[in-house]
This record gives sequence, C-alpha cells and structure tokens, in this order.
Amino acid sequence: MTDTIEDGNSAAEDSDAMREAMRRLMGNFSPASPKKAERKQREKKARSLVDGRTLKAKGRTEQLNVKVRPDIKQALTVLAGADGITITDWLERIVEEKRGMRGG
Repeated sequence: MTDTIEDGNSAAEDSDAMREAMRRLMGNFSPASPKKAERKQREKKARSLVDGRTLKAKGRTEQLNVKVRPDIKQALTVLAGADGITITDWLERIVEEKRGMRGG
C-alpha cells in the first residue's frame, strides 16, 4: 500500500506541522538535566567504540572484574590516556612487558 504525493511541498508541510505539534506537546516537559545529558553522551560514545566483534578480534573472551582504590583507578585512567589507549590495552601491554622480562 503506497500513498502517492501529488505535490512535493505537501510532504514537507506535513513534516513541519508534525514537528510543530511535537514542540507544543513537549513544551510542558523540562529538558534532561546536564548531568544526565553528559552521562548519555559518554554512554553513547562507549557503545560506539566497543562491541563484541572487536573484543573477539583481539582475543578477549574472558572477563576480569577487580576492585581498586579511587586513586589507583585515576592513575590507570591517566596512564592509559597518556598513551592514547584503553585501560584494558594498557594493562595487557604491562603484563606482556613483564612476561617478556621473565622469559615468558
């Protein structure tokens, strides 16, 4: 079932009318708080950077969860960030370096 549009402008006018109606409806709602918007932006960025395929391509099939002091977490973030890599990549690099020093 396909509707045909006789006048190209009518579709644009319908779209504009729909946007205006949504603006009027949403006018009573306050926008998301800045903290929430920032969190959503960070989550969106994280989701776009990592998916299961990239992890498997790097051979990462095991999960490791650790608890550390806040200062250690901050140090990991700073050190990895200085190298332009993730904390996981940085930790893997350190472990590989240590293994190489001990003969594997």
